Amino acid sequence: MNKKMSLLALILIVMSVFLFGCNEESSSSSTQDIELSTATTTGNFYPFGSALANVWNDNVSGVRVASQSSDGSVQNINLMKKGNINMGLSTLGVLYNAYHGKGQFDGRKSEDIRAVSTLFTDAAQVIVTKDSGIDSVEEIDGKSFVPGAPQSGTKDLAEIIFNSYDMTFEDMKAEFVGFSQASDLLRNGKIDGAHVMSALPTSATIEILSSTDSKILSLSDEAINKATEENSWLIEQTIPSDTYDQLDRDISTVAQPSVLFVSKDMSEDLIYELTKTMWENLKVLRDTIDAAKNMKIEGATSGVADIPLHPGAKKYYKEQGVLEE
Repeated sequence: MNKKMSLLALILIVMSVFLFGCNEESSSSSTQDIELSTATTTGNFYPFGSALANVWNDNVSGVRVASQSSDGSVQNINLMKKGNINMGLSTLGVLYNAYHGKGQFDGRKSEDIRAVSTLFTDAAQVIVTKDSGIDSVEEIDGKSFVPGAPQSGTKDLAEIIFNSYDMTFEDMKAEFVGFSQASDLLRNGKIDGAHVMSALPTSATIEILSSTDSKILSLSDEAINKATEENSWLIEQTIPSDTYDQLDRDISTVAQPSVLFVSKDMSEDLIYELTKTMWENLKVLRDTIDAAKNMKIEGATSGVADIPLHPGAKKYYKEQGVLEE
């Protein structure tokens, strides 16, 4: 009798372990893992991505979103091409070049990319130390300067800006690092200036201006006209003098929209839910990061050039009257 009871107990234990394992596997397989790649930690992409991931994790069942830092737009697209991520943030110019196989993506089209929404506008901010003697972009010639991180939209926009002055990175002592490292180099007197691109106000710019004796340069009208004419996604932008405490006048520059993009292989239902949840929780995002205060659903699809919208996002925008049926 005791042997029978022991055998029965053993069978029940084995069955419990088996059923528990099946339930765990079922639960795991029903959860969609999403890797959201952002940018360096002192720009706006990183905190926005973290806030957005939290919104989704708190409000969309069956997803587990992990936000991660990166060098920025170019690296995010390369990571998607390798299958390492299925969602990322990018400036529109980099995304446009990637989709069409132009610029740094020459011969490497990323036609599997789909746009979800434009987010906020990222402004170019050319910062130099006051003791560098630099009063205009042309005078960066021969100076030590950080255009941006190696695989970033910041670096790409810096190249466009310098090209509009008939300059290249070869005309300066260029160092390619992120915002944090650029700030450290400026603070330690190792470089004369750096380019920052992000939504206003930018935490990296606040840090640089408050910790170093530096200033932001205006771009010339000629350079702005050339840059915007040759790159349709760029717009002229004014940085109001009250954006940063250290400014004593408005700054003329250029800017471009940032875009949330995904792989075309993500399901329509999932992207619909993520898009809907993002816009329904816009107040949470705005309370978390100032850049989100410039987000408006009416402009969600107007700044994606000819990059296709994901069907899930398109369905939501049609429901909201942003797109026509």
